[in-house]
Amino acid sequence: MFAEKLFRAYLDFVSEKYQHEHEETRIHVHDLVRCKHKSYMETIFPEFASVASPVLFIGEAVDEFTKLLVTRFKEIFPNLESTEKEIEKTVEYDDKIITIVGRPDILLKDAVIEIKYSRLVNEEPLEHHLNQLKLYIFLTGKPRGYLIYFMPTGIREFIVEEEITEDFVKSLIDSWKSPRYEWECQYCNYRYICPHRVIPSNQDKSSES
Repeated sequence: MFAEKLFRAYLDFVSEKYQHEHEETRIHVHDLVRCKHKSYMETIFPEFASVASPVLFIGEAVDEFTKLLVTRFKEIFPNLESTEKEIEKTVEYDDKIITIVGRPDILLKDAVIEIKYSRLVNEEPLEHHLNQLKLYIFLTGKPRGYLIYFMPTGIREFIVEEEITEDFVKSLIDSWKSPRYEWECQYCNYRYICPHRVIPSNQDKSSES
């Protein structure tokens, strides 16, 4: 079936895009804003790192198509610098030099842009998405960042205009735990074998056995 080939290609694509070594002193932005233990689990069980979820598939498709538009129609975006350029910056934390690594979706000469697909966004952006954008602002040194949501109901744009210092990065490292948010566990592929798994109090534990 064509669908099977399409999802096989999707899994290979996300594996190539997100796969990296997980090191104590080299932290990727994508990891720092989510569950700490999940990074370790992806190292020992990489085959479960990606799933052929239609929602995630759409999210990646929107992300890649948007970057394609930006690079193709350069006359509309004359201040384009790059797309998906890996950038890194070091911070001193707990007597160690930590390298923060990230790959923003779109870099303009005066801003960084992060693109997300979501089925629903309220009046405020999701915290982990906002933290991701702030980390990209820190890495790039840009004066502002745009968080753009594509949704079935429309497009939402949030702007962050603030200086992001090392203190913010250190605060994220301080608060990096497993999970970072309780809701992560219900969407995680590793939840059934994870020692840090959190079961919501309103969920009957017997139904999980």
